[in-house]
Amino acid sequence: MTIKSVLIVYILFAATLGAFFWGGYHSLKPTLFLVGLFLSSVVCIWGSMAFKPMSLTVLMSVTILTAVIDEYAHTSAGVFTYFDGLTPSPLTVFGWSLFILGILTIATMLEKMVPTGMDVGGPLNAIPALISIVLLVGSMSLQGYLGVMGLLLAVVYLSMGVASVYYARLHPLGWNVSVMVSSIAIGAVMEFMGAMEGMWSFRFMEPIPPFMAFTWSLRTWTILLVSQTFHAREYRT
Repeated sequence: MTIKSVLIVYILFAATLGAFFWGGYHSLKPTLFLVGLFLSSVVCIWGSMAFKPMSLTVLMSVTILTAVIDEYAHTSAGVFTYFDGLTPSPLTVFGWSLFILGILTIATMLEKMVPTGMDVGGPLNAIPALISIVLLVGSMSLQGYLGVMGLLLAVVYLSMGVASVYYARLHPLGWNVSVMVSSIAIGAVMEFMGAMEGMWSFRFMEPIPPFMAFTWSLRTWTILLVSQTFHAREYRT
């Protein structure tokens, strides 16, 4: 057990909780969000034990920086708005760190259930990333979100798409499938719960636009690629 890595999670949890009260979100009494926050923190504490402190620091720093850029691009384009009206909201910027670490922890568990024969190697490893991109663009088009996408948001999505395919191509198919399933499932639940409790709202007022769930797999692959560029230890065991 690495005490310093666990301490990093506690600091991020405290920052997220502080942003929660600072933004006035407590007035909404979002029970589901708070339950999810505490559960994800427990999962993150467990997951952090697989990291050396420096590697975890790099991963979390890249995650927060990515969150600032991504959230600003979405909120400035009006894709969604936060209860506190900020672009972006500190709550989600810090919340991303716990969320990504939770996704990776669950993905690691799922990978152990994937048959070894799935790891075909080569370009076929990128299939999960390509599927995520197709589903994301298709659902955005059907719901009218492509029409509200500004230049900055388009650049963000294009960058994440390229980074995701590149990362996935270099890693086993089983791991990529695990990341895709974990990030989409957890992302969908989180986006839906937050919208239902009034913490954020989407442009066309739906409970959750499907493309937001698919976005999370691209976000995760992108963060992993950038983190490894800065020599953070590969998360996958």
